Amino acid sequence: MSTGFLRGISPQHWPRRTALACALMASLGALAEPSQATATVEPANDAEVRPGERLSTWLLRQPEDTAAPGLAWRVPQERLAQQFLKNTLLVRLEAASRRAPRSEQLDRLKLITWLQNLPVTGRVALGIVDPRWLQAHPDQDPVLSAGQQLVAPSPQLKTIAVLQPNGELCHVAHEAGRTVWDYVLACAPDRPHDWAWVAQPDGRTSRVGIAPWNGHPSDEPAPGAWIWAAPRGTTELVDASEGIIKFLATQGPSPQTATLRTSTAALAPAKPVTASATTSPALPPVPPESIISVRSDASAPQYKAPRASSNDWGETGLLQTPTARMGEAGDFRTSISHVSPYTRLNVMFQPLDWMEAGFRYTSISNRAYAASTTGQSNKDKSIDVKLRLLRESAYVPQVALGFRDLGGTGLFSAEYLVANKRYGDLDFSLGIGWGYLGNSGNIRNPLLALSNRFRTRTVSSATGGEANFKAFFRGPASLFGGVEWRTPWEPLTVKLEYEGNNYKNEPQQNNQVQRSPFNIGLEYRYSPGVAFTAGLERGNKVMVGLTLSTNMANMRASKPADPPPPRFTPEASANPPGWAATAAEIQARTEWTVQRIAPQGDSAHVWITESHTVYREARVQQVIAVMHRDAPASIKRFILHYNERGLALHTQVVERSEWVTAHYQAQTPAELRATDQRDYAPPRGRTEDGLYAPSLPLRAPEDATVATSPGDTQAMAPWERRTEKFTFGLTPSFSQILGGPDAFLLYQLGVSATAEYRFTPSTWVNAALNWRLLDNFDKFTYTAPSNLPRVRTYQREYATTKRLTMPVFQLTHVGRLNEDQYYSVYGGALESMFAGVGAEWLYRPWRSKFAFGIDVNHVRQRDFAQDLGLRDYKVNTGHATLYWDTGWNGVQARISAGQYLAGDRGVTLDISRRFDNGVTIGAWATKTNVSAAQFGEGSFDKGIYVSIPFDALLPRSSKFTANFAWAPLIRDGGAKLGRINPLFEMTSIRDPKAFSFSPPDDKAPKAGDNILDFKRAQ
Repeated sequence: MSTGFLRGISPQHWPRRTALACALMASLGALAEPSQATATVEPANDAEVRPGERLSTWLLRQPEDTAAPGLAWRVPQERLAQQFLKNTLLVRLEAASRRAPRSEQLDRLKLITWLQNLPVTGRVALGIVDPRWLQAHPDQDPVLSAGQQLVAPSPQLKTIAVLQPNGELCHVAHEAGRTVWDYVLACAPDRPHDWAWVAQPDGRTSRVGIAPWNGHPSDEPAPGAWIWAAPRGTTELVDASEGIIKFLATQGPSPQTATLRTSTAALAPAKPVTASATTSPALPPVPPESIISVRSDASAPQYKAPRASSNDWGETGLLQTPTARMGEAGDFRTSISHVSPYTRLNVMFQPLDWMEAGFRYTSISNRAYAASTTGQSNKDKSIDVKLRLLRESAYVPQVALGFRDLGGTGLFSAEYLVANKRYGDLDFSLGIGWGYLGNSGNIRNPLLALSNRFRTRTVSSATGGEANFKAFFRGPASLFGGVEWRTPWEPLTVKLEYEGNNYKNEPQQNNQVQRSPFNIGLEYRYSPGVAFTAGLERGNKVMVGLTLSTNMANMRASKPADPPPPRFTPEASANPPGWAATAAEIQARTEWTVQRIAPQGDSAHVWITESHTVYREARVQQVIAVMHRDAPASIKRFILHYNERGLALHTQVVERSEWVTAHYQAQTPAELRATDQRDYAPPRGRTEDGLYAPSLPLRAPEDATVATSPGDTQAMAPWERRTEKFTFGLTPSFSQILGGPDAFLLYQLGVSATAEYRFTPSTWVNAALNWRLLDNFDKFTYTAPSNLPRVRTYQREYATTKRLTMPVFQLTHVGRLNEDQYYSVYGGALESMFAGVGAEWLYRPWRSKFAFGIDVNHVRQRDFAQDLGLRDYKVNTGHATLYWDTGWNGVQARISAGQYLAGDRGVTLDISRRFDNGVTIGAWATKTNVSAAQFGEGSFDKGIYVSIPFDALLPRSSKFTANFAWAPLIRDGGAKLGRINPLFEMTSIRDPKAFSFSPPDDKAPKAGDNILDFKRAQ
């Protein structure tokens, strides 16, 4: 049930709270009474069902038209939640009716009475109901239990019911191709509506916009659907709409004409009743003469779906101007545009549905890069942010506040306030801009009414990189605006705008001729992720652009290259192959290392390490599938012990019978809720939870794939993997530098050899060699100036001195102090530029949203050759770090305070958004006791990063991630030690969401879906 709906029924006044409590008690009392509707005689014919049989079996005995989307599966255990929904909905509507105008109170009372008379059915959604398909997919084929009911729909559903605010049903004949808006207009042509809620016959619900400002294509209502549309202005009815449509969905298809049959089959060894006893008297058959038709002369318009498009600057906008529109959370765009003399490369992303941000490189073709030795044109870097202030409604436009070139040099800095209002396929924008957007000064700055300080705009500092708050909203101001038209040809969008810049105050005295402030352009959407733009700007310049876009929150990849899943049967294996073969297959499927497998009583314990990945739950399912296939029938549960580097971190218990049931039959929401809790934190002080004794003879042949002969009881003896002390690997390496004065892109391609030797599970040494094979570092000649110790600005020297380097050579030991505290000590070549010794302590309670850590290091600068040589510079560095999972929209925060590599002291703030599919977008900023002038260009350290699981990208499962970080400049202030093996990452499985990341739900209907889960439908 939606938390928003529940919040809406949490009033401030005690009478309503008392009424709500009474409603809950009524729910419990109603469910405590025996249900006459579920009683039936023992099955005597094919129309009745038998406890323990599957839905497919029952369907094969019924008339062919029984397998229709309106088939209802009623489960008594679901009535409690549905009764609670009904009662709280009635309490809310009753309270709203008392506040309604007197002229509307009678209608509200009729609506309440009508809802009161509806039964609580306990309906659970079904997916595909074709019996042959169900037999081939047993996990979607429910096993029917005593007390459950199957209610067959009418064989010929012909009408759609529109519920009116007075509780009356308007029955409209279904017509193919008609929209929700059509049916609402047929029943209430004189009242405006903004939203309609639809319950399809199969129980799925959705919300549809039915006004010029929010209309969009949607699935048409099927025969037998319910529609509820609260009139515009009835705020309290609109707020209750989600609850109303969910409760209507539990009723099954809407009432049909009296000639149509409805059959019910019930399961219960109780008193005999007739099938018609389950038909509610609140839903009488529909008289044929009461059915109306959609008027052909009053068809609702069919508008195209809103579609966010980018402007020349990469923002959601028109051409040169921004709009108030936003994409969806997770949207990611890369675009390039050219209009002389500017070429812009933009990267924009949407971490939240109300926030858009990104960065940009602008090439100014007729101005040279002052620090360049290769003669390249000037490259300006900038950061943008846009925030939505108001959502659009019937009478209120969408409003956004934005900042362009917020954290760059300020050459193109601007602030703006913009509003958008949509009417059908036209989207109008109007805004006011300052700075670069307001250079024409076509209006007086309205903030001058507050103070004369807003008359003059100060120039950004020479160092750039920091927000120049003293310039915000100051100086000339201009109006800008335009319109975007979604043409009848789906791929084409036309844009027309009036811009507020007159190009007479261009940065670097690069003024341009403008013949007209009006710009016009076209966007051709070649595919959902590819768009081409062209236009005429300033009245004399052609603009061309290309945009590539995706939604990272919805990223998913099918896995055709993965091996097929293990063969599933509900029965246990009669000939177990042996744990060695089981462990080998688990590792091949998951890339996790199985250390040991040992039965103990009726449980099989599995010890797993190197399990750091994003999609853990998918791999757990693979582990259990292999264990179920290979384990003997005497094993009733599987216990998975996770450890990293000898640290026991997490344990899961999976009941075998529950897992089999979930994979062999569809489960009701009540059955899913009843699943036992299976996660716990391993206690300290016992060897692997006291379930593994090292003295046991668990050794197996070195080849883990060797299995004993079938039937050999020795195959089920405890097994342990032979410890591999030395591991070695080769991987490709790539690094790049963007936007530097020597070339826009400097890169190197090579091969990296990594090696590890383990003295004990918790003590090991890492080493890496990198061989640079291909690069363009012959252009790399620039060393940035610095007023601080050169801890990062020797980037060129470290990158170019030698082709064969040793980035890392580190000895590490980790340990556990108690259940929640961990430590590590380490020493060696800790990163490519620094070597030394250090220690880290981490306090991380199991499943806590908070963690706290401290690291202390004494380091010395390495030689440019990245061998064992050292330079003279040395420093103490370390930080205290607080980690916080806010629990709000996947937002995480890290705040670190301490001393950095250059000896400066300050704070780093890192904010990120982690989506449900594991993709992370974040940004960091560091401010220390170094002044902006002393720091140099950029003013302070900052950057943006993205992390994407390979599972979301590749056609084959991979536990690794792709990471990209961007910083506008590399400077010496605020530089942290880039050491490997941090404890927070090593203990990531203790995160409360460690097993919750997975590919986005495809929203395909499934048997057992909870009808009250409105979020799934949205």
